[in-house]
Amino acid sequence: MVPDATKAVVKLRLDPTQLEEAKKLNSELEIWWDGHPGYFRKFLMELVDEGYLREDVERIRSWMSHIEGGTFFFDGCTTNPPLNRQFLQSSPEVVNLIKKSYANLLRKSWWYGYWIVGKLGMDKFLSNYYRRGRKYGFVCIQVDPHYPHHTEIMKLQALELARAAPNAMIKIPATKAGIEVIRYLTSLGISTNATSCFCVPQVAMVAQAVKEGYEEGTQKGIDYSGWRSVITMMIGRWEASSELDAEAKEMSEEITEEDRRYFGLLMVRKAVEAVKNLNAPTKVLVCSTRKGPGERYLHLEGLIGLPIIITMNREAIEWALTLPLRDVSGKLRIIKDLPQDKINRLMKFEWVRKSIVPKGLTMEEIHQSSAQRKNLTEFAQALEDIQKIFTM
Repeated sequence: MVPDATKAVVKLRLDPTQLEEAKKLNSELEIWWDGHPGYFRKFLMELVDEGYLREDVERIRSWMSHIEGGTFFFDGCTTNPPLNRQFLQSSPEVVNLIKKSYANLLRKSWWYGYWIVGKLGMDKFLSNYYRRGRKYGFVCIQVDPHYPHHTEIMKLQALELARAAPNAMIKIPATKAGIEVIRYLTSLGISTNATSCFCVPQVAMVAQAVKEGYEEGTQKGIDYSGWRSVITMMIGRWEASSELDAEAKEMSEEITEEDRRYFGLLMVRKAVEAVKNLNAPTKVLVCSTRKGPGERYLHLEGLIGLPIIITMNREAIEWALTLPLRDVSGKLRIIKDLPQDKINRLMKFEWVRKSIVPKGLTMEEIHQSSAQRKNLTEFAQALEDIQKIFTM
């Protein structure tokens, strides 16, 4: 059948102004790209293939582009083993170039390939790092998630990864051993991001370690002018905890999608408060946001008014630019205070109560949590896949 030429092709629209305006309204809000910088071009191509208007996609392209001059829209970049794997799987030409250019190093260890992948991302943001006074433009790379309880292995890997670039930010899991490593690295002036971190007790423990490490480093004369610390909260993963589901089932209560979203938002607010009370030189970073309920992006509405970092992957950016974040008057919906009735309902659950106070959960309980075990397993598998890519 011949297509009807009279029918107009409907192009899908993106609204980049929703995120751009959020940053203008809140000077303490940072938005980071959650993915390898090298994957961003592929993401833009995917948007075009999905039918989005090219002029909207071009505007998003400028968020991580030197062509327009000035600084990036993105304030930094988070990566992890799954995201680096995504980049490598989408860019076989990069894999081949690394294998060819660094064959001698790769014969010694596939780890050098992983190190180079991290450096490629850091180099993309390096000019942004300098243009913005060495306080923005950091790019994260994670130590091997197979060793979350091995202090010395993580220390050695972190020191090696930190050599890649001045804007390297080393991801360390917020385990008992990992928090000790974060304190150590902070005392040396090495930028860190506490990952595999979910709840307020973890945030408080990391913040205390950063504070102690910073004080020790200051006494030793460490220059912290180009240093930063952030603490990641993977709220979507903790909202989905099987422990919460089991408790709700035992109480004959239903946990709705809206309940989970407000649980995540409540944790973030309490985490920001805990860091402030400790006067720790670190900032809360929120990832693993989820859409919903329905066609709303409640997480984003409740986060953009806070003094935090939000890191967004390709799905989150697409949600932020397609789901309605404005009210009928055209203003962004920014949730300043959580509804008390929603908080009262959440406080029925012991898992919620323990998750929102600094000493609510022990590190042993967090180690055994479904979210922590699943996350570390997933990240370890991704790094094994990266190893195969460089040894095939």
